[in-house]
Amino acid sequence: MSVKENYSNLQKEIKEACEKVRRKPEEITLVGVTKNQEIPKIKELVEAGIRDIGESKAQELEEKYPDLKEMKADIHFIGHLQSNKVKKVVEMSDYIHSVDSLDLLRKIHYAASDMNKVQSVFLQVNTSGEKQKFGMPPKEVESMMSTMKNLPYDNVEFIGLMTMAQHTEDEEIIRDSFRTLYDLKEHLNITHLSMGMSNDYKIAIEEGSTVLRIGRKLFE
Repeated sequence: MSVKENYSNLQKEIKEACEKVRRKPEEITLVGVTKNQEIPKIKELVEAGIRDIGESKAQELEEKYPDLKEMKADIHFIGHLQSNKVKKVVEMSDYIHSVDSLDLLRKIHYAASDMNKVQSVFLQVNTSGEKQKFGMPPKEVESMMSTMKNLPYDNVEFIGLMTMAQHTEDEEIIRDSFRTLYDLKEHLNITHLSMGMSNDYKIAIEEGSTVLRIGRKLFE
């Protein structure tokens, strides 16, 4: 199927998942993850209606950036952000989903300040407990947010939490990851949850996600 057909089918499935739990599809932002995709395919996606594009590698984003800027898409950086890539990523991204330390937040603030920009960020939380995954432990999020409020980081706007569930066929394990993030959202009065990918986005919708990061289902 074409990218346009995949996008149309995905929209229908998102709508059905929302109806199942009495949510509105308008509550969901769909970020099309374009890792390893060529510019013509990405253009097809934007022409089909996607307004948000996600990239996970700074170098790949840098190569695509002139074309993405021309498409007028909102750019989400969703991968692990290395300190030496902060300046470039802040320059190119509308949203950064992978802030997992106070040191990284500080560097983003100063880079954004130099550009006279307010950078929107998500805090990445490791809700699955897997050692190979980035993200702060759930128990550290509240103290991190308290610290953030007391710092003069006016060039960073905190808008939500992000997580990746364990890649497994066990639905309950996936739900537990998403519920942990949702509980943090409710406890801390947070607006957005970036959770849900091609293999688990329906569960993410049922558990309160507001931002889906989907690649394979759009391009397969």
